Amino acid sequence: MGVIRFNNRFFLKKGFTLIEIIVVISIFSVLSLVGLPSFKRTLAHHKLNIAAHQIAQHIRLAQQKALSEGTSYRIIFDLHNKDNYFIKKGNKGQKIYLTKNIVLAWTNFDKDTLIFYMSGAPAQAGTIAIKNNKDKLYIIVSVATGRVRISKTPP
Repeated sequence: MGVIRFNNRFFLKKGFTLIEIIVVISIFSVLSLVGLPSFKRTLAHHKLNIAAHQIAQHIRLAQQKALSEGTSYRIIFDLHNKDNYFIKKGNKGQKIYLTKNIVLAWTNFDKDTLIFYMSGAPAQAGTIAIKNNKDKLYIIVSVATGRVRISKTPP
Protein backbone atom coordinates (compact mmCIF):
# COMPACT_ATOMS: atom_id res chain seq x y z
CA MET A 1 0.00 0.00 0.00
CA GLY A 2 1.35 3.38 -0.90
CA VAL A 3 1.04 6.74 0.83
CA ILE A 4 -0.38 9.75 -1.02
CA ARG A 5 0.29 13.35 0.01
CA PHE A 6 -2.58 15.77 -0.66
CA ASN A 7 -2.72 19.34 0.78
CA ASN A 8 -0.06 18.53 3.35
CA ARG A 9 -2.07 15.54 4.58
CA PHE A 10 -1.06 11.96 4.17
CA PHE A 11 -3.55 9.34 3.04
CA LEU A 12 -3.20 5.63 2.57
CA LYS A 13 -3.92 4.54 -1.01
CA LYS A 14 -6.95 2.19 -0.88
CA GLY A 15 -8.81 0.18 -3.52
CA PHE A 16 -7.90 -1.65 -6.70
CA THR A 17 -6.94 -0.46 -10.12
CA LEU A 18 -9.10 -1.21 -13.12
CA ILE A 19 -6.44 -3.56 -14.50
CA GLU A 20 -6.39 -5.60 -11.27
CA ILE A 21 -10.17 -5.98 -11.35
CA ILE A 22 -10.13 -7.03 -15.03
CA VAL A 23 -7.40 -9.61 -14.36
CA VAL A 24 -9.31 -11.13 -11.42
CA ILE A 25 -12.58 -11.27 -13.40
CA SER A 26 -10.75 -12.88 -16.35
CA ILE A 27 -9.20 -15.56 -14.14
CA PHE A 28 -12.57 -16.25 -12.50
CA SER A 29 -14.27 -16.51 -15.92
CA VAL A 30 -11.70 -18.98 -17.26
CA LEU A 31 -11.97 -21.16 -14.15
CA SER A 32 -15.77 -21.11 -14.36
CA LEU A 33 -15.75 -22.15 -18.02
CA VAL A 34 -13.38 -25.01 -17.31
CA GLY A 35 -15.52 -26.36 -14.44
CA LEU A 36 -18.94 -25.91 -16.05
CA PRO A 37 -18.94 -29.03 -18.30
CA SER A 38 -17.81 -31.19 -15.40
CA PHE A 39 -20.59 -29.78 -13.23
CA LYS A 40 -23.22 -30.40 -15.93
CA ARG A 41 -22.11 -34.02 -16.35
CA THR A 42 -22.16 -34.58 -12.59
CA LEU A 43 -25.64 -33.07 -12.35
CA ALA A 44 -26.93 -35.22 -15.25
CA HIS A 45 -25.52 -38.39 -13.64
CA HIS A 46 -27.07 -37.41 -10.30
CA LYS A 47 -30.51 -36.97 -11.92
CA LEU A 48 -30.18 -40.37 -13.61
CA ASN A 49 -29.25 -41.96 -10.29
CA ILE A 50 -32.27 -40.35 -8.60
CA ALA A 51 -34.58 -41.63 -11.37
CA ALA A 52 -33.17 -45.17 -10.98
CA HIS A 53 -33.77 -45.05 -7.23
CA GLN A 54 -37.31 -43.75 -7.80
CA ILE A 55 -38.12 -46.68 -10.11
CA ALA A 56 -36.55 -49.14 -7.65
CA GLN A 57 -38.63 -47.67 -4.81
CA HIS A 58 -41.82 -47.98 -6.86
CA ILE A 59 -40.97 -51.60 -7.67
CA ARG A 60 -40.46 -52.32 -3.96
CA LEU A 61 -43.70 -50.49 -3.15
CA ALA A 62 -45.67 -52.61 -5.65
CA GLN A 63 -44.07 -55.73 -4.20
CA GLN A 64 -44.97 -54.74 -0.62
CA LYS A 65 -48.54 -53.81 -1.58
CA ALA A 66 -49.02 -57.12 -3.40
CA LEU A 67 -47.88 -58.95 -0.28
CA SER A 68 -49.82 -56.87 2.25
CA GLU A 69 -53.07 -56.61 0.25
CA GLY A 70 -52.99 -60.18 -1.06
CA THR A 71 -53.49 -59.18 -4.68
CA SER A 72 -51.27 -58.89 -7.73
CA TYR A 73 -49.69 -55.62 -8.85
CA ARG A 74 -48.26 -54.73 -12.24
CA ILE A 75 -45.73 -52.16 -13.34
CA ILE A 76 -46.08 -51.40 -17.04
CA PHE A 77 -43.16 -49.61 -18.68
CA ASP A 78 -44.19 -47.36 -21.58
CA LEU A 79 -41.43 -47.94 -24.13
CA HIS A 80 -43.44 -46.12 -26.81
CA ASN A 81 -43.27 -42.72 -25.09
CA LYS A 82 -40.22 -43.77 -23.01
CA ASP A 83 -40.89 -41.21 -20.29
CA ASN A 84 -43.38 -42.91 -17.96
CA TYR A 85 -44.59 -46.11 -16.37
CA PHE A 86 -47.76 -47.28 -14.64
CA ILE A 87 -48.30 -49.00 -11.31
CA LYS A 88 -51.57 -50.94 -11.56
CA LYS A 89 -53.77 -53.01 -9.30
CA GLY A 90 -56.42 -54.56 -11.51
CA ASN A 91 -57.70 -51.81 -13.81
CA LYS A 92 -56.83 -48.96 -11.44
CA GLY A 93 -53.41 -47.41 -11.51
CA GLN A 94 -51.10 -44.48 -11.31
CA LYS A 95 -49.01 -43.01 -14.13
CA ILE A 96 -45.53 -41.90 -13.09
CA TYR A 97 -43.29 -39.71 -15.24
CA LEU A 98 -39.53 -39.88 -15.30
CA THR A 99 -37.35 -36.84 -14.73
CA LYS A 100 -36.85 -34.61 -17.78
CA ASN A 101 -34.12 -35.85 -20.19
CA ILE A 102 -34.24 -39.38 -18.75
CA VAL A 103 -35.87 -42.13 -20.79
CA LEU A 104 -36.65 -45.82 -20.56
CA ALA A 105 -34.17 -47.48 -22.92
CA TRP A 106 -35.44 -51.07 -22.76
CA THR A 107 -36.76 -53.81 -20.53
CA ASN A 108 -36.74 -57.57 -20.92
CA PHE A 109 -40.01 -58.25 -19.08
CA ASP A 110 -42.76 -59.92 -21.13
CA LYS A 111 -44.92 -57.19 -22.67
CA ASP A 112 -42.75 -54.65 -20.77
CA THR A 113 -44.71 -55.55 -17.62
CA LEU A 114 -43.36 -56.53 -14.23
CA ILE A 115 -45.95 -58.54 -12.27
CA PHE A 116 -45.90 -59.22 -8.54
CA TYR A 117 -48.05 -62.08 -7.28
CA MET A 118 -49.97 -61.79 -4.02
CA SER A 119 -47.04 -63.56 -2.32
CA GLY A 120 -44.82 -60.60 -3.27
CA ALA A 121 -42.79 -62.74 -5.66
CA PRO A 122 -42.16 -61.39 -9.16
CA ALA A 123 -43.49 -63.40 -12.10
CA GLN A 124 -40.05 -63.32 -13.71
CA ALA A 125 -36.61 -61.83 -13.30
CA GLY A 126 -35.77 -58.89 -15.49
CA THR A 127 -33.99 -55.62 -16.09
CA ILE A 128 -35.07 -52.07 -16.83
CA ALA A 129 -32.52 -49.82 -18.52
CA ILE A 130 -32.80 -46.04 -18.23
CA LYS A 131 -30.53 -43.48 -19.82
CA ASN A 132 -29.80 -39.82 -20.31
CA ASN A 133 -27.61 -38.30 -23.03
CA LYS A 134 -24.38 -39.91 -21.78
CA ASP A 135 -24.99 -42.57 -19.14
CA LYS A 136 -27.14 -45.65 -18.63
CA LEU A 137 -28.25 -47.42 -15.43
CA TYR A 138 -29.93 -50.79 -14.94
CA ILE A 139 -32.61 -51.68 -12.40
CA ILE A 140 -32.41 -55.44 -11.90
CA VAL A 141 -35.15 -57.58 -10.33
CA SER A 142 -34.25 -61.08 -9.12
CA VAL A 143 -36.95 -63.76 -9.45
CA ALA A 144 -35.88 -65.97 -6.55
CA THR A 145 -35.84 -63.28 -3.88
CA GLY A 146 -37.58 -60.34 -5.51
CA ARG A 147 -34.49 -58.28 -4.73
CA VAL A 148 -34.23 -54.97 -6.59
CA ARG A 149 -30.82 -53.46 -7.25
CA ILE A 150 -29.28 -50.73 -9.39
CA SER A 151 -26.17 -51.34 -11.47
CA LYS A 152 -23.96 -49.47 -13.91
CA THR A 153 -23.46 -52.69 -15.86
CA PRO A 154 -26.11 -54.97 -17.37
CA PRO A 155 -26.62 -58.37 -15.72
